[in-house]
Amino acid sequence: MWLLLPILCYSVIFLYVRHIYSYWQRKGFPSEQASFSWDFLAQAFRREFRHVDAICEAYHEGKDRLLGIYCFFRPVLLVRNVDLARNILQQANGHFMESKWDYVKGYKRFNLLEKLAPMFSTKRLMPMFINAQDVANHMIQHMQAREEHGELELDLQQLLRIYAVNIMGNLVYGLDANNFEQPDHILNSYANSPTKQGHLQSFTLRGVPQKSPLTYRLLDIIQHNVVQREERGIIRKDMLQLLVKFRNGNDLSSDKWQVEHAIEEDKMMSIKRLAQVAEDLLQSALDSLASTISLTLYEVAQQPLIVEKLRAEIKELHSEDGQLQFGQLEDMKYMDMCVKETLRKYPPVPLIERTCRKSYTLPNTKFTIGEGKTLMVPLLAIQRDEKYFSEPLKYKPLRFLHDNLKQSEHCRSAFVGFGIGGAQCVAQNFAKMVIKVALIKLLQNYHLEWDENATVEVSHLPAPIITSPNGLKIKLKARAILSHSNYRKNSI
Repeated sequence: MWLLLPILCYSVIFLYVRHIYSYWQRKGFPSEQASFSWDFLAQAFRREFRHVDAICEAYHEGKDRLLGIYCFFRPVLLVRNVDLARNILQQANGHFMESKWDYVKGYKRFNLLEKLAPMFSTKRLMPMFINAQDVANHMIQHMQAREEHGELELDLQQLLRIYAVNIMGNLVYGLDANNFEQPDHILNSYANSPTKQGHLQSFTLRGVPQKSPLTYRLLDIIQHNVVQREERGIIRKDMLQLLVKFRNGNDLSSDKWQVEHAIEEDKMMSIKRLAQVAEDLLQSALDSLASTISLTLYEVAQQPLIVEKLRAEIKELHSEDGQLQFGQLEDMKYMDMCVKETLRKYPPVPLIERTCRKSYTLPNTKFTIGEGKTLMVPLLAIQRDEKYFSEPLKYKPLRFLHDNLKQSEHCRSAFVGFGIGGAQCVAQNFAKMVIKVALIKLLQNYHLEWDENATVEVSHLPAPIITSPNGLKIKLKARAILSHSNYRKNSI
């Protein structure tokens, strides 16, 4: 009798697992062949702990626009066609919203990120541009202090993580701190960590909420600055000012910066919730900004001709006392192409993942995805697919010249950049501003020398990050390419 009990348990487990691994077949979707073979179980393990690489492999193995796969014990619907993914995410009417940005006020549920989108409009970013330049100038000043005979060698990736966290501290937390000269500052704890969940890469468990040990200290900073702006009427033209306006129910699309104070019962969010939003912005922006700038420099440093073209474009800028004008960023067409090529080859979000909130019939198909099931768009694999981009692993900014783009509409739409449809990044204007300012300042002041024998490994955790032991070590030589002889002195 007792011998039958383990047999019964194993049988129940076997039937349960087989039921999971037959989900897509039972629903009629095109799917991979699931089995209990060693190869399939090894593949499931890879998707659990190296999910970006493994899901890209699944993309190349399939042929249909939709492919049902399994990530450990989780059925995932892989969308292999960009146009179909765009239609789903644009037309799904809340079926695939990202739950992190859900917010409930009274009896209404809305997407908080959509409400905050006016924060990142051009007219709001223009006054913040001077703050971004100040942070970049602090970075150059820090580098100049470390020069020996006009040369220095450092890990650019780590330097740019400090730059990115300094930007977010300045604009989101309202701090004037110079993290380049204050290594023990609280925000440097984020810069010194490769990724928020670097210790937890499980596909299944990474969605479990994790509270940072710095959360309460960041809450204190937010609370202090919110009180200053609400009760004392202090105005600072940054994102925190706009978050405080939103908290008080003010219109973010207006030109006003002052806060129209609301009574506590009418406020849109508590200070604690505002602090959570600020920390989410910090965490999401840090890796994407630093990685995009680092990988752009990594690629262009290997191609001196690209660097010279960038410097020629920068040299045409006319600055007053070493300060750029916001409108000049739009004129940086070649730099735009370089940033786009970096985003194509190394998308900051390699996978768009959404959970279906209620059953949804996919457009122009006979398939219905059930509530609770995961839909995934493999951006990294799509943007490295040679049917869309020739020589996808080569860094070729000129592929984004209008005349060089393939004329077919599906190839034009293959480049996603800052997201797609309802998953598009609302802060892309802000990201472009921060990225371009850093590139301009670095290339204005330094010549890059790349060691051809250096080995650089790029991993996705899930954002792309250089995981080589020495990071991104590049030798820099001081230079002045602007005609203004006092630029280096005046820009600091």
